[in-house]
Amino acid sequence: MWSILGDIASASPWLVLFLLLILAAALVASMALCLRGTQAGERPAIIRALAELVRALRGGARR
Repeated sequence: MWSILGDIASASPWLVLFLLLILAAALVASMALCLRGTQAGERPAIIRALAELVRALRGGARR
């Protein structure tokens, strides 16, 4: 799998950058939507849940 991603990145680095920017924008937008209208006491739990989601997407929880 990594060789395929390496081939894509070497052939079109702008496409890879664009996809990474879309992923980052989606994470920021999801955080903004989750935190909108919440109480201050609920925010740390929501941020922790989003961090666990990102950790799971990266390949599992490493602690």
